[in-house]
Amino acid sequence: MPIVQNAVEPARLRNALVDMVAAGAIDIRAASAYVTLGGANILLSAVANAVGPAAFTAMPKTLVTSFDFGLTEPQALQHWRGLANATVLVSGAQRLAQGSLMPLRAFHPKLYVFGTDPQTCSTLVGSANLTSRGFSVNTEAAWAQQGVPRADADEAFDKARFETTALTDDLLEAYAALRQAQPPPPEIEQEAQPVAAPAPVAGAALPLFRVAIESGAINPADYAAMWVHGEALQGGSSNQLELPRGGHRFFGFVFDQYDYPHNLIIGEPVLRSGARVWNDRRLTWHGNNKMERMNLPTAAQGGFNYADSAVMFRRLTNGSFELIVTPWESDLARSWRQASAQRQTLFRLGTVATNRVVGGLL
Repeated sequence: MPIVQNAVEPARLRNALVDMVAAGAIDIRAASAYVTLGGANILLSAVANAVGPAAFTAMPKTLVTSFDFGLTEPQALQHWRGLANATVLVSGAQRLAQGSLMPLRAFHPKLYVFGTDPQTCSTLVGSANLTSRGFSVNTEAAWAQQGVPRADADEAFDKARFETTALTDDLLEAYAALRQAQPPPPEIEQEAQPVAAPAPVAGAALPLFRVAIESGAINPADYAAMWVHGEALQGGSSNQLELPRGGHRFFGFVFDQYDYPHNLIIGEPVLRSGARVWNDRRLTWHGNNKMERMNLPTAAQGGFNYADSAVMFRRLTNGSFELIVTPWESDLARSWRQASAQRQTLFRLGTVATNRVVGGLL
């Protein structure tokens, strides 16, 4: 299946990874020219969510990358090496010994392999490096395929390991020191840079989500995903997320009893995050503040810490929704905000005083 990602359709490759490993994985292999800690976390968290902590710890994890140009972050290499049952191989060790990070031949594969059973794998092959930009805002293309014979995947990955060396403490220390002395060339270092923060927008300058729905300017049911600024959630467990009036339409519900002065249950969308499923999260109408509200799963229920976060609901093919929670200033959240601003699907949640925003992605 072809997948194309760009700045107004961000994180398509991240989503493809999540969907590929949704049924589980027994090992991970990644060959990428460059790796950042943010990119590694996108990949590793997708697998860990899908299989659970114990299985994630036990599974073999192999990373093949390079020292070329100094683009790979030492923190990413250290993080991967610190995982249980992990192997890291690098290209460019010979040039490093000669005091150079400039390659004689480019190491440039982007191959991601997830073993699904002893005989088959799922693979993603394309243009994206294992960086947070590669899996969020960069224009990238990839092909995702399930049911690949393991022998074929093994052969491809073995070729990607050509002329690589096992990463040692001494190699990592030498690389970090040389990288500091020889920073990546300015013309290519953007690949390893964080996603830029969107330009601040005053709440008063944004249209109100409710009004945009009522005027027919938008229909949340058309969105592939909808995100909300978590900021300070309400309730004793800080898990009560206020949604804009009309937000229920994104989840496929029909509700118009906005004159009801008390609380009403609108529906219970099925939420997922990896292997975790919640089918008891009530979406309700609250007549006292004229807002819709969802009680998100708490940490004790396998959920998240929602303080100063972006809360994303991504529509899945089975009618449920992936719940994605990420820090407000993370690369992923910034990519959502940039895309919504460019598509003019960025709205004010409620009053100007709260300054909270909501956005949709098509």
